[in-house]
Amino acid sequence: MVDNEKVEVILTPEEEKELREGQELYELTQSAGWKVIERWLQDRAFHSWVDPRTIDASGGSSKDEWIWRELNAFHSADVAKQLLEEIQKSIGNAEYLNKVKSGEIKKRNFKI
Repeated sequence: MVDNEKVEVILTPEEEKELREGQELYELTQSAGWKVIERWLQDRAFHSWVDPRTIDASGGSSKDEWIWRELNAFHSADVAKQLLEEIQKSIGNAEYLNKVKSGEIKKRNFKI
């Protein structure tokens, strides 16, 4: 006899916190304001570069200034990408935890 009933699972307090945070981030991503912020982050993450017209070619430190600006643009883009990835990761984890909690899937036990 196969039991197809889902049994609700009790999550740990940490898992409950992760579930709430992911759900809250999901709700945030559905708002009109998020669409603006997301566009800004994506522009920063994937369209950042130093405008060579802003570097003073007559100065002796133009190469150093160029390198400094490129480094800062890279780090700014990297932070924007990481933030977008962390938000998606948190939402995905919340979806997983919600399915575990509802008994839809069994909890994965990872050992590190």
